[in-house]
Amino acid sequence: MNRRGLFITGTDTGVGKTRVAAGMAAALRRLSAEGRFPAAEIRVWKPVQTGVVSAGHCDADSFRLAAEGGLAQNPRDIATLTYAEPLAPWMAARRTGETIDYAALLADGRRRLGDGDFLLVEGAGGLAVPITDTKLIAHLAAELGLPVLIVARAGLGTVNHTLLTVALARHSGIRVAGVVLNGAAAHTEADRLSVEENAEMIAAFGEVPVVGTLPWTEQADGASSPDWIDTMITRLDWTTLLGE
Repeated sequence: MNRRGLFITGTDTGVGKTRVAAGMAAALRRLSAEGRFPAAEIRVWKPVQTGVVSAGHCDADSFRLAAEGGLAQNPRDIATLTYAEPLAPWMAARRTGETIDYAALLADGRRRLGDGDFLLVEGAGGLAVPITDTKLIAHLAAELGLPVLIVARAGLGTVNHTLLTVALARHSGIRVAGVVLNGAAAHTEADRLSVEENAEMIAAFGEVPVVGTLPWTEQADGASSPDWIDTMITRLDWTTLLGE
């Protein structure tokens, strides 16, 4: 059983992994308060974020993680590095004349893991996103030793993207805790069947559990609503996800 945390990645940018990560933080806080999750402080970490001017900006992932997760953490503590250009971290840093110190970033992650809390780490984009000229997000996830949760699209094209992400994770020595399909439409029977078939194909060819399907929800203005937390609790397979 891995109680230290999870590394949350996506099959692409814009798949909703920040919303999922924040919702998971809020759900775990409720489960902990109800005695259904071992007492631990739930904390989040965003190693690198790009496309925002500051960690405290309302559009920053660090701000959203704190607000939607209902966390007391300061957004400036959540994010280690923030760059304004909406690019991969390697290039976003280079445009400012900086080189990301990967060893220091990894050390920060290990320090946070050593605090004894349950740590949800949200990566930047997908596992193959470059942090430096020699290191990918996959290297960071592997060296932190955390299992990865893959947030994938629910619709057409997700099988290819998800299986490639699973393959890279395994090639990098990362255990895949599961896949969550986000943005599932349920307007018609055909929509529902398509999502179910995508989940079946991912499970069969990826040999990985699909731990839930979630409806697409818009960015929250503040803390996650009770309904969204209920959705996270009831529609995710927490037993499989947490390795119980």
